[in-house]
Amino acid sequence: MDNSAVEPRVVDAGRGAAWWAGGWRLFASNVFTWIGIIVVYYLISIVLNVVPVIGSIAQALLTPVFMGGIVLGCRAIERDGTLRVSHLFEGFQSAHFVPLMIIGVVNIGFFIALFLLGAAGAFGTVGLAALANPGVDATDALERVIAAMSGSALIVVLLMLVLVAVFAMLNWFAPALVALRGVSAWEAMKRSLQASLRNWLPFLVYGLIALAVMAVFGVAIVVAAFALFASAFTGSNSGLGTMVVGIVLLGIMLALAGFIVGPLMFGSAYASYVDVFDGAKEDLANPAYRGA
Repeated sequence: MDNSAVEPRVVDAGRGAAWWAGGWRLFASNVFTWIGIIVVYYLISIVLNVVPVIGSIAQALLTPVFMGGIVLGCRAIERDGTLRVSHLFEGFQSAHFVPLMIIGVVNIGFFIALFLLGAAGAFGTVGLAALANPGVDATDALERVIAAMSGSALIVVLLMLVLVAVFAMLNWFAPALVALRGVSAWEAMKRSLQASLRNWLPFLVYGLIALAVMAVFGVAIVVAAFALFASAFTGSNSGLGTMVVGIVLLGIMLALAGFIVGPLMFGSAYASYVDVFDGAKEDLANPAYRGA
């Protein structure tokens, strides 16, 4: 494929808010189907995580494949307004499966690098502190280890944060580029990183909106929990019943939040892809998917 066909463009900072609006429109168009997709995805994740080690590896490998299917579902909403739960599995088609799996392999490499970096930072610092101070008592040794870790641990944490940011940028647009443009995994991840760096201002706005909403929701949950538990302990005979009802209501609120946040994230990611890569044009769609 001609690489110029996937050249990302720079958009205004305010587009970060428009991505959330786009995600909401996609969610509102098929609310119950989106909830069904989220339920199925959660169930698959639970089943995979039951299997030690292998399950976690399988989830890391398959997550980009599921994301590719969801992207195809978002495109279907744009085309004819329909979304099916089966869209979650469309990334497993032969045209998309292998490159999406390669993205998962790269992600596993990132996870291993992060783990090794954290382990090296922790054990290396402790070992150097112990070697540099032989013969001291246990209390002094502990104090010296903590002092030695403070500087190097900060460097390790900062480096890990940078790697996590790079990981997010590599993955943000990659499944869409593979599923909708037929781009190779390596090219998709490279273009995704490039697009994210070029559009750091709209991503900043996007992230600040997310943090603001999370803060408001978090405060609301804390206030509601405090009010319910306070009424339970200050009430009369119905105190226990009030507490149980409060716990159930809080659980329902959190579950509903999960059913809404997931589709909003997926939809807003698709909206950002369309904005940055102009992926809504039919002539730029993946030929393997055209007409399907």
